[in-house]
Amino acid sequence: MTTAFALPETVQNATALEVEFLDLSRTFTTKKESNTVLRDVNLHLEAGQIVAILGASGCGKSTLLRAASGLDRPSTGSVVIGSRAVTGIDERCAVAFQEPRLLPWRSVRDNVSIGLAPGTDKQSGRQLIAELLELTGLSHAADLRPREISGGMAQRVSLARALARRPGVLLLDEPFGALDALTRMKMQDLLLAIHKSFPTTVLLVTHDVDEALTLADRVVVLGRPEGQASATVIEDRVLSAEHPRSHTSNEFVAHRTALLSLLGVDPANH
Repeated sequence: MTTAFALPETVQNATALEVEFLDLSRTFTTKKESNTVLRDVNLHLEAGQIVAILGASGCGKSTLLRAASGLDRPSTGSVVIGSRAVTGIDERCAVAFQEPRLLPWRSVRDNVSIGLAPGTDKQSGRQLIAELLELTGLSHAADLRPREISGGMAQRVSLARALARRPGVLLLDEPFGALDALTRMKMQDLLLAIHKSFPTTVLLVTHDVDEALTLADRVVVLGRPEGQASATVIEDRVLSAEHPRSHTSNEFVAHRTALLSLLGVDPANH
């Protein structure tokens, strides 16, 4: 994998965008019952930040991400990106999921090209794809099919495909959750390197406290206040340490202990 990263010429005009969740609630209704997953979520993400979302399973982390992308609509409240509300699938966002979701009959290069914004001319598209393959260390694998590459490489293809849209907001839903520990650490390093050279706001859903503390500028915890059946923001923690971060530093350990406790986990056992 390449270790030198520079801003691709074709994305120099890309702009990170601020994101705001305003009194957002989401209720899912069936014939038998209604279930309010999220209630009264208010968050403001500054342009260019990496914000990690933590919380127990079922507390609405992925629902929040889907609302930001326009893949789902809040029952009440709204999401605003830049100065414009999200009203449907939003072209200013790109999403990468835990599963790479690559087309098996297409090459790595062609899978990345799927992410190009509509209307991208052929020359600019080819240049951007080549630069993203270089950025993610995939140039040597451009003509391979998904079955011919490793899980870590497939996840890099997914990330490159998302970046091909030149998104103002990059939404990551457990993107490294299925990877082994070593590959996961390498992907975390890659994300930080790409973010340093690529202007985008990142909203990252994860179950891993250490991953959140390694990557994020802020960690937001979703949880259910006592007596409440639906989740909301119960913690919004700003991290001041520069990258890379030592997992043994006093600050890291203190944040880790506090976040595990909020999540109902005994830090002494982890």
